[in-house]
Amino acid sequence: MRSRLGGIVAGIALCLTAGGAAADSASDGMTGKQLYYLLVAEFATARQEPQLAIPAWQEAAKLAPEPNVLGRATQAIARFGDFQDALQLARRWRQAAPGSAEADQFEAALLLTTGQDEQALQLLQATLARFPDDPKVTLQLAELLVTHGRSGEARRLLSALADKDPKSAAAYYALGRIDLLEKRPEHAISWLEKALGIRPDWQEAAISLAEALQAVQGPAAALRSIQSFTASHPEATLARQYLAALYLQMGGLTQAYRLYQDMARQNPDDPDILLSLGLMDIDRKDWKRAESVLLRTRDLAPQSPVPVYYLGRLYEAQDRWAEALQWYQRIHSGPLYPEVELRSARVEYLLGHHDKATDKLRALAAAHPQDAQIPLLEAGLLQDSGHLPQALQVISSALQRMPEQPSLWYAQGAIYEQLKDYPAMEKAMRMVIHLAPNHAQAYNFIGYSLVERHSDLAEAQKLLTKALSLNPDNPEILDSVGWLYHAQGDNDRALGYLQRAHAALPDEADISAHLGQVLWSLGHHAEARQVWQHALQKHPDDAALRRALNRQP
Repeated sequence: MRSRLGGIVAGIALCLTAGGAAADSASDGMTGKQLYYLLVAEFATARQEPQLAIPAWQEAAKLAPEPNVLGRATQAIARFGDFQDALQLARRWRQAAPGSAEADQFEAALLLTTGQDEQALQLLQATLARFPDDPKVTLQLAELLVTHGRSGEARRLLSALADKDPKSAAAYYALGRIDLLEKRPEHAISWLEKALGIRPDWQEAAISLAEALQAVQGPAAALRSIQSFTASHPEATLARQYLAALYLQMGGLTQAYRLYQDMARQNPDDPDILLSLGLMDIDRKDWKRAESVLLRTRDLAPQSPVPVYYLGRLYEAQDRWAEALQWYQRIHSGPLYPEVELRSARVEYLLGHHDKATDKLRALAAAHPQDAQIPLLEAGLLQDSGHLPQALQVISSALQRMPEQPSLWYAQGAIYEQLKDYPAMEKAMRMVIHLAPNHAQAYNFIGYSLVERHSDLAEAQKLLTKALSLNPDNPEILDSVGWLYHAQGDNDRALGYLQRAHAALPDEADISAHLGQVLWSLGHHAEARQVWQHALQKHPDDAALRRALNRQP
């Protein structure tokens, strides 16, 4: 091992020498031997080599028993599953850093992991007593117990803290969070109200209360609660962001947008607020403003790939493929990289570089054989360009590797529908339902196909009723139900469903065609023409809309 360590350290030393100031900082106050083992430990941890990392960390902690070294050694060794050695180091870490709640928490977690529950509870009680007014510590310790299946102990510890200090907002807040985690929002409300009564400016507690109210009384109650809080505390950015998210959930894009505009005026250098504003500009198709906001976000957070990614999405939304690709190609690693690779392949295909895009997707599929998104994208591109047999082949091959993926069966069913192989389509969609019984769109797909073919409308009604019960506000399902009633001759009943669908998706050609047809059938010819003309402005090449407009009363 010694010769191997020597070779590794020599390599690291070269990196440190190249780093200059970093090397000076790393070695400041440390002997060569201490630095040697510390570097080996970090290197072996990064390489995921426990047989080398664990003894190196033990030696580093022995030679340099400082809190930061002991903490890092404890966490690394625990990550490799050596809980007993990690526990010994955790005790030394806590002794070296008696004021560290993190050290206490980590030792308690290891005690719980190794079955030493009583010692863990004693340590947590002592920690809560030392940090009674720190809500972060209180919540972390409570959630630690809940994570290890000890919510009862968490409640007892927190209740004891509240009895000892009735003004402990942290204890009430943590009790409310436990109830939320355990799906008991009706119990969480009173705890969170108590926490806010003691600390009326605590925006995390206000958000949690709104979450509990939404679960018990619905979104309107949550909205009233968080609106009241933000009106009294306009500086509470997190609460205002939650309010904006609630507006969006309830369909209030305009209210959310205005709220973010106001926050951006108050916090012009906050990249998170600007990013959210830019994303809403994309949703609103305000391309120029979205570009300006996202570029400003990138300037404020130059190391973050997120604004770069969304600049690519912005140009992609405008069908400006070459510019989208230029932005995507600036991201070379990180959590967004897999998504960027897929989007880059799609853009390459749309730019006409079919072979290059296909080669990239197949390389990705070989590297990630269990990722369904890759074959779904390749099949979708082939499908959109009219290569249905090739798309079917891609999906069928993927299903051999991932037969339990509902999304692959759904894609196969959609291709069979285009190929007019209706029995195969229905078989695939029923497999989706078998694997995902609440997949509303699968019920909708079969039902709508039956309506379009005027085949077994009774079965279509059963399927669409089920789809509607699973997703009652989905405009595509509303359209299908309305079109079913039209096929059954009940245009009065069809009208309401189609109007709701059209209100949600006013630019969708099929929905506009259906609504116009029902209006025409009811004798509302001028209104029908108005619907068709509006849709034709968005879809000037739609033959069905043109035929509809040419008909005579």
